Amino acid sequence: MVLERLYVIPHGDEIIDMPDDESAELHNKIKKITSGDNSDSLIILTPHGVTLSSGIPIINTENLHGEYSTKTKTLVSDHKTDKEVVRNIAAEFGKEMITINFGTSSGPLSVFPEDFGTIIPLTFFKNKRISIIGQPRITDRAKLMRLGKSIWNTVDSMNKKISVIFSADQGHTHSSLGPYGYSDYSSVYDKKIREYFQSGSLNGIENIDESVIIEAKTDSYWNMVILNGFLSGSGMHVTMDYYYVEKYFGMLLGHGIV
Repeated sequence: MVLERLYVIPHGDEIIDMPDDESAELHNKIKKITSGDNSDSLIILTPHGVTLSSGIPIINTENLHGEYSTKTKTLVSDHKTDKEVVRNIAAEFGKEMITINFGTSSGPLSVFPEDFGTIIPLTFFKNKRISIIGQPRITDRAKLMRLGKSIWNTVDSMNKKISVIFSADQGHTHSSLGPYGYSDYSSVYDKKIREYFQSGSLNGIENIDESVIIEAKTDSYWNMVILNGFLSGSGMHVTMDYYYVEKYFGMLLGHGIV
């Protein structure tokens, strides 16, 4: 097996700014679980990158660049795309995986913007080639599971060490003071996600009722179903390292275990 490590990492600004004890503890725990990552390449699935009305996007420009400002810092991120990984994932999944270019597929003008769901988790890693997959917010959960298995099959078949990052925040309606208002379903959703991680398995996560997902305003759900497909293909389990609610949205840190 050439999988180096598997992560679920949130992307709230607070893990960079660390305005309170909980965000500082989460920051330090991310640093701890990512330390010593010796992967040659990273695959990151982000809910805030490019989305398509049909098909699943994977970025295929030669270069990736992003800038993102939090309250205290400006993050600048530059990477090269691991085109071999992109090509193999697209071939494994099939024609519904759409390779995205901008301007041109190679050369100095071939640059695609990194989003904050990519930039923030990547600040905890050394610079290396990456592959960005845009989270498909589709209702076909079997297809999401198949995508996860395809990512696993690709990683398992390659002669390089690859780490996979699922960038995800949890429910966004924990407080009436937040931009999405309050719903009891954020607590319901986050409790379900924590229970899955605490059990070590995401089996059944694909069956969470659509109304819970809609009312919780989560951006994690589709990535979590993809992760379940990855786990079912690999035989791995997951564990939860930390969870807390930052004002109105939940952040959970987890990693994969054999």
